[in-house]
Amino acid sequence: MFKHLQVISGPNNSRFPYCTSLLIADRDIHAIVDPGAGPDALHSAVGERPVNLVINTHYHFDHISGNHLFPHAQIWMNPIEADFFPNLDRVAERLGIKEIYGERGVEEWKENVADPQTPQTQYSPSCRHEWWLSSRSPIHAYAYDIEWQIGQTRVVMVHAPGHTEGFCCPYFPDEGLVYTGDIDLTSFGPWYADIDGNIGDFIASARRIAQLDSDWFLTGHQAGMVSRSEFQIQLDRFLNIIGERHHRLIHLLESGVKPEEIHQHGLLYMPKYQTDPWIAMWERIAIRKHLEWMNAN
Repeated sequence: MFKHLQVISGPNNSRFPYCTSLLIADRDIHAIVDPGAGPDALHSAVGERPVNLVINTHYHFDHISGNHLFPHAQIWMNPIEADFFPNLDRVAERLGIKEIYGERGVEEWKENVADPQTPQTQYSPSCRHEWWLSSRSPIHAYAYDIEWQIGQTRVVMVHAPGHTEGFCCPYFPDEGLVYTGDIDLTSFGPWYADIDGNIGDFIASARRIAQLDSDWFLTGHQAGMVSRSEFQIQLDRFLNIIGERHHRLIHLLESGVKPEEIHQHGLLYMPKYQTDPWIAMWERIAIRKHLEWMNAN
């Protein structure tokens, strides 16, 4: 379908904590975009070919977890997140650990991910050792919004903040493809529950990505490859979930629920999932963001 691009799907249709990865391959170079498809899928696609570059669209676990599988590759990250990604203290701060669990929570998290024997939590990859393994390599920063040549393949790393501050979508003009990553069209809806996520930016970025001159849009999870027209149709439904959450928040407040009690009603995550400390953390941060968005609008 594409001359130099190969889609690598992760387990369970690339559902979190996996993602769809992308292999850029020609005679001169091999690069992996977001190696979160899992070791088996990545090794099957790459085979014996040496991987020269690993390109991360952003710092989340499901998109960086396989960085360590390519120890001889250079790791490239967007310029905002390349500045902090190798420092797990700063990663923890961006994730929200410091805000919700304090400095002791940060230290406990670093201890947990450094130990491959740490027991795992039920619903999130919070204690996965890959956090430690995949943040050990020096990080290089690519530039936003200018053409970059990877072998014979042209790519533009389009800055699309909202999911994270540094998040970007690789656009391949010659192939007619955009890798939309976590603008992923899932029924769960948009995700902006880290410290650096932003609801308004997410909406604006998603609309801008939909206008790129591309025939195909590849999501990082579940939907996979969709046509331009289908992406635009599904994007409306996807973004409408933000409004549905917001209306529910307003209804809860108007019915007398206190802001500090909203998490018990599950704005993003139902209470049964909040037994996982990271799910509980994300729920509280997302509620704070919706409250701030409501006050700003």
